[in-house]
Amino acid sequence: MILLVFVAGCGDPNLPSGAKLWTPPATQDAGDARWTQEIVVDRDSGALSAPGFNALIDASAPGWARSPSTAAVELLDLDRPFDGPVKIYLSEQTERDDPVVTATLTGLGDDSVEAKRYRVEFARGDDGRYRFVSGEWSQRCQSGRGHRSFNARTCS
Repeated sequence: MILLVFVAGCGDPNLPSGAKLWTPPATQDAGDARWTQEIVVDRDSGALSAPGFNALIDASAPGWARSPSTAAVELLDLDRPFDGPVKIYLSEQTERDDPVVTATLTGLGDDSVEAKRYRVEFARGDDGRYRFVSGEWSQRCQSGRGHRSFNARTCS
């Protein structure tokens, strides 16, 4: 019995509590504007910026901005094709009344990086759509290739 409780409590060290495997939807909303720019990652601090993301939401009111998780998918361009068997896990929590989405990518096919993580905070506007507030990028190195905790340091 004790062994069962111990094993049940063990999870993937790459995943935050409550993370669920995400798969791209079969179809996209045809009329929704897409964010064609990319996030900017400060490689020293891991801080994210998203030039033009909130302006697109203000101008186009896309349906994907009605949910923090789908806004994060658009922001991070998670529905693009990846090389290899990448798995994407999403976790949504609330901090200080604002939704925070954590996206963890594993199976990257990188001999140095075991997983990448994006933590993105949103705020809900008066129109019910979610806008980017702040974000962080981090990575966990493969065993023997550097740090084993998620942070912005480079893997070797």
